[in-house]
Amino acid sequence: MNTSKQNAYQPTIMVIENEVSNRLLIERVLSTRGYRCISASNGRDALEMLDRERVDLVLTDLSMPVLDGYQTTQLIRARPGMQQVPIVAVTAFALNDEGEAARQIGCTEYLTKPFKPRQLLEVVERLLHRSA
Repeated sequence: MNTSKQNAYQPTIMVIENEVSNRLLIERVLSTRGYRCISASNGRDALEMLDRERVDLVLTDLSMPVLDGYQTTQLIRARPGMQQVPIVAVTAFALNDEGEAARQIGCTEYLTKPFKPRQLLEVVERLLHRSA
């Protein structure tokens, strides 16, 4: 017996986070709502994954080695088909101008660590619903 839940589309979220514990927490929270997560520990790896994967939303740390979240966001936005994909900056920097800087380089939203799982889910669900 097939249920509509089995046939429902499962949105894919890319999690770009260099801290393993943070990455695992985000993945766990999102998977409880049925999201498929793909992960990268830095911007360069994320860009390589985007050559092979289609994503519905990106969560990116701003402070990472190799290629930071600012550069990564700009390079993602420059890719064909990625201009409308929501990108959420997830960072420990709580400065007001940091959020504005993230938006100026192409982030759709800004989420400050530490955050409650409910906050993460609210942002993701609102953006996926709006972009659907």
